[in-house]
Amino acid sequence: MDYTMATDLVIQALIAEAMADPDVIGLVLTGSRAIGATGPDSDYDVVFVVTDEAMARYEETKTFPPRGITLPSSISRKDMWNEAPRSLQLETIVAWMLPTWAEARILYDRAGETERLFAPLRFMSADRAKSAAAGFYDDYLNGFFRSLKCWRRGNTLGGHLEAAQSADSLLNLLFALEQRWRPYSSRLIFHLHHLAGQCWQSGELDAFLLDLISTGNPTRQQALMRRIATLLRERGYDHVYDDWEGQIDQALEWRFA
Repeated sequence: MDYTMATDLVIQALIAEAMADPDVIGLVLTGSRAIGATGPDSDYDVVFVVTDEAMARYEETKTFPPRGITLPSSISRKDMWNEAPRSLQLETIVAWMLPTWAEARILYDRAGETERLFAPLRFMSADRAKSAAAGFYDDYLNGFFRSLKCWRRGNTLGGHLEAAQSADSLLNLLFALEQRWRPYSSRLIFHLHHLAGQCWQSGELDAFLLDLISTGNPTRQQALMRRIATLLRERGYDHVYDDWEGQIDQALEWRFA
């Protein structure tokens, strides 16, 4: 992750282009370059944030200004587009786009409005995070319980699938505990350090997740569940566990060959 935007001539040209357009109030970089994780196939995912009035004008005339016009023809412009404040409100954004905006890096901000727009997209509010974590914890408990019931009944396929599905709930939960949106799976490795405050040893969570999705081993699921239950108890989510009225405790006592 040694990519430096300050020396990227394409980025500098895009900033100059944004500054020269009075419609533009901000320029935002998303994708792998935003987190410095570039590769040979990394393109430029760039959003020109324009005023609501400008966007209304574009839509009315059905004329959207091309972006990246100052760049060499060898640079792809297919992932350069316009957004307006009205489309960057938390309540208007589809859920699958939240990890994109959470990673976004502001390259240019004419008057501070872009930073104000993106602040709630980078992190969950405390109240939202608390509610989300409770819901994801319940989902994870459900996946764990269903998987172990399958293993206990000799349903190997069900045990594997339920365990693998529970990994998504677990990741959503762990990131919500830090008021963060769960990143895309392809970029998870660049974000696991945000969970360091949960006392995972180096490589430990990676190993748990790989085991969960590949083997779904019920005994190792029980060990993971004990870790998660302890963490969630420390964070004040005992009530979610207790709502299972002893069923999780029971599942933790089951023995598997």
